[in-house]
Amino acid sequence: MVLSAILVAILATISQWWFFAPITRCMTYPLTTGILVGIFMGHPMLGMLAGANIQLVYLGWINAGGVMPSNTMVAGIYGTALTILSSANPKLAVTFAIPFSLLGLLMVQIYQTINSFWVHKADKALADGNVRQIRFLNYVPSFVVALVVYGLPAFGLVLFGKEWATTLINAIPKSLTTALEVVGGLMPALGIAMLLSYLGKKSLNAFFFIGFFLAVYLKLDTTAVAIFSAAIAFLIFVSQTSKKKDESNSSNKKVKRLTLNNRRGEVEEVHTQNDANTSEEVVSTNEYSIQLSKKDLVKTWLWEQSDEAAYNYERLQALGLTNMMVHPIKKLYSPERQAEELKKYMVFFNTEPHMVGPIIHGVALSMEEARANGQNVSAEDINGVRTGLMGPAAGIGDTVQQGIIFPILASIGATMALDRNFMGPIFFTVIFEVIIYAIGYLMFMYGYKKGKSSVITILKNGIIDKVTNAFSIVGLMVVGTMAATRITVDTPLVWSIGKSTMKLQEILNTLAPGLIPLAITLIVWRLVAKKVNPTWIILGIFVIGIAFSYLNLFGIVK
Repeated sequence: MVLSAILVAILATISQWWFFAPITRCMTYPLTTGILVGIFMGHPMLGMLAGANIQLVYLGWINAGGVMPSNTMVAGIYGTALTILSSANPKLAVTFAIPFSLLGLLMVQIYQTINSFWVHKADKALADGNVRQIRFLNYVPSFVVALVVYGLPAFGLVLFGKEWATTLINAIPKSLTTALEVVGGLMPALGIAMLLSYLGKKSLNAFFFIGFFLAVYLKLDTTAVAIFSAAIAFLIFVSQTSKKKDESNSSNKKVKRLTLNNRRGEVEEVHTQNDANTSEEVVSTNEYSIQLSKKDLVKTWLWEQSDEAAYNYERLQALGLTNMMVHPIKKLYSPERQAEELKKYMVFFNTEPHMVGPIIHGVALSMEEARANGQNVSAEDINGVRTGLMGPAAGIGDTVQQGIIFPILASIGATMALDRNFMGPIFFTVIFEVIIYAIGYLMFMYGYKKGKSSVITILKNGIIDKVTNAFSIVGLMVVGTMAATRITVDTPLVWSIGKSTMKLQEILNTLAPGLIPLAITLIVWRLVAKKVNPTWIILGIFVIGIAFSYLNLFGIVK
């Protein structure tokens, strides 16, 4: 049990200490951490089922702009551990996880507040010309804080919590246990409703109902609906882009220009719209005497994966991005200038860090390289471009990654896991990370190659909206399937008329299967759309679930 406690403590620590994103990114998701906790504690199946049940509640919880609505890391790890310690039904994992997730918000506040101190230490180090200190300050103090705030409580829970957890679960009356299972069956409606509020548009909402009724009438599973919806989305996307291309062909013309991004001063031939946006400063450039190699770029991209290791409330990603720039700054500038050049990155900065955000760092590298070679690029110019791009990149990145790609893959993975298939968490984790880091790498390199003007054009040319709509169609249909299959309550209400008995659920089924899950989803969706605090919705689900279970109005689907 000591080894199990140590392993779970390490997992809890790195779930918050994001020292290298390809390793830590999915440690924020219960679907991934649930099976790991299960393996560490000797119950992989129970851990996977508990994690999958918890994940359904948090499908729509999006952490954007440094705001965390709920601590899914603590919910997944601590909730799964308590489920295993008490040998409880995995459907009860949700009721264990939610209190931990709310407690976890306090843990986040402590962690990110303390990390603000290391930013000031970094300022002093650069003022003293100590570049090497940046690496230490980005990793070591934040690790210690994460270990104390996250790791040690997890260690204590696993090592000393079994007797307490078993006593707790045995003290709960069977009727209350059944009622809590009903609560667990209702709770996915919140995650689904939050996703619908995020993805939903009047022109696209019908796809949610298509996905729902494909599941209830044709019994299609989540994977089948995902494939079907992807084909529909692709056809719509192609149709829209072809129409737009036809409309714009007549107004395009060829222009020739010299840009800063064309290092050898070669003439660049490009297509552009015949409007005011075609003007661009013409800069003649010679072969740079100092250049970043492909190896330097790859190293910088890898260092960028630690940009949130010391994430803090004061400047968010600043210390991590300064750590990222240590290698290229050393390559581009003399030792006397390195600390001074790094200071420009110790300012407030926050964007989506893994998929779209890296394009900003590529642009910054391109400008930094020009500055090192004597071009008229100031520190203010570099930070002006970084600041100007971080909002659009965050809006696109968070929307596509957290609001579309994640829920689609997590829905499929959770469905597989709840069908007792160990490939569910593996599928989700591997595919999700391959997609976001492959795109992130390409965006980083593209930003470096093309520079600021081309990047701004991409962000404004409208193609992003069409891609987002296409992904939203897939997301809405998959979420519809989840609403039909993962809100697992029906009504056991039966009444007698003479010698006959009437079952309410059978009557509802004759109207349309799945009416209760659909009604619950629509009600919660309405509450979310009205900006009702999710915490109040959670409390309402607890109260209604328990009350309706005791009144025999709601039961768990058998």
